[in-house]
Amino acid sequence: MDGVTVTVVISATTTLIVAWLANHFARAREHEADWRKMKLERYREYILALSGMVEERANLEAQTRYADAVNSLMLVAPPFVMSALDALLAETSYRNMDKNAERQDKLLGDLIRLMRKDIQPKPLKGDDELQFRLLGVPPPD
Repeated sequence: MDGVTVTVVISATTTLIVAWLANHFARAREHEADWRKMKLERYREYILALSGMVEERANLEAQTRYADAVNSLMLVAPPFVMSALDALLAETSYRNMDKNAERQDKLLGDLIRLMRKDIQPKPLKGDDELQFRLLGVPPPD
């Protein structure tokens, strides 16, 4: 082969490799974005279902929604989020006779911070200092 042919073959091969790599990385970014969006949807549903579990709002329908939301997290949540969720579930369980509101708020805060960490592309300043607690509704008049 002469020099021109070798140059053309190398150029064509390089172009194909670069195009393949660009496509591969673009698809990987799309997949990651879709995955993060799905996690956000599941986390959002969990928080909405949890909100329905505040004592004065809890009923069978709210408990069913909450159980479904917890179960769906198993599909997307990483182990560090599931561990925090398990700790909160143990604290809030009807079987736990030693419930503590401060401990529950701390565990809830830990869980929410880990969920936020999981779905945010980069950490936000001050996230570790945020305090979280569930808000209830005022009693009926």
